[in-house]
Amino acid sequence: MTDFFKKMTECIENHDTIYLMTHSTPDLDGMGSAIAFNEILRKMGKECYIIAPKNLINKSLIKAVSYLEENDIVIPFIYEKNINFNGDLLIILDTQEKDLVESKSILDKECDRIVIDHHSRGINIIDDCVCSYLDDSKSSIIEIVCEYLKYLNYSLDKKYYTIMFAGLYVDTNGFSLKTSSRTFEIASFLINGGVDNEKWQSFLKNSMEDVLNMYSYIEKCVKLDKDVYLCEVSDKFCSSVELAMIANKIMKFENVKIAFAVGLSDSSTVLISARSTDKVDVSKIMRNFGGGGHYSAAAARVTSQSIESIISDIKKYVKE
Repeated sequence: MTDFFKKMTECIENHDTIYLMTHSTPDLDGMGSAIAFNEILRKMGKECYIIAPKNLINKSLIKAVSYLEENDIVIPFIYEKNINFNGDLLIILDTQEKDLVESKSILDKECDRIVIDHHSRGINIIDDCVCSYLDDSKSSIIEIVCEYLKYLNYSLDKKYYTIMFAGLYVDTNGFSLKTSSRTFEIASFLINGGVDNEKWQSFLKNSMEDVLNMYSYIEKCVKLDKDVYLCEVSDKFCSSVELAMIANKIMKFENVKIAFAVGLSDSSTVLISARSTDKVDVSKIMRNFGGGGHYSAAAARVTSQSIESIISDIKKYVKE
């Protein structure tokens, strides 16, 4: 990692303007990392922008962004139509897949690129990079950005640490998945930096109506095999965030090793969210649907199959 940080720092120093981009429909890990990385770059004297999300629907992230704005911290969002690359640098966070980035048109522009991701290696990955760091043993991008902060011996305002801690908590499902001793060291690093414990928890709170609605679906989840459960949401359109929350909640129950949440995002698109203990690689299952992710947390978006057909295929892959 030190070699990568050295090479990335040299690359950053050779560029005046830097753009940060995460995956579409960003979450607290990806966008929280971009927001913190922007502050790191600002301290390095660079002009920096974050590619604005087209679909900002993650309620926790919306709360975090509002929290910064209320404290007079301006996030330098920029829309793709306003960007003209001129020997600039693009840093892509929390995805390595060409099909998952916030803007494919920006990815196609002539520029230097750096990719940082913690998911399992995908199929259609971003190539032609100055350097990249792909490590699926890391809990989150937050963990990697904190390592970079320590490498540079930089510190940030505690408001950034508060958002980063929330992102770390979410991506590890409350430190129950994808964690190592290093993950807890990073959590300690953030807490020592001044995390607002009450505030980060407020980002993650949901309305009673949303929680009760979520449990109404969980109540109807079906057992596919020993320790394997699936929850279907087909009576309404839902988001990947909602499905991820459902899968995460199912994993909290006793004797659950694999959880799937499947739902429609529109009339022709099915979303799948998969979670598991460290003994099962659900990213392999999701790759069968053109998706991917981390060993114990993965997802897919499918447009060529019905929800019934997808559930049938999941049952088949589970048995295999």
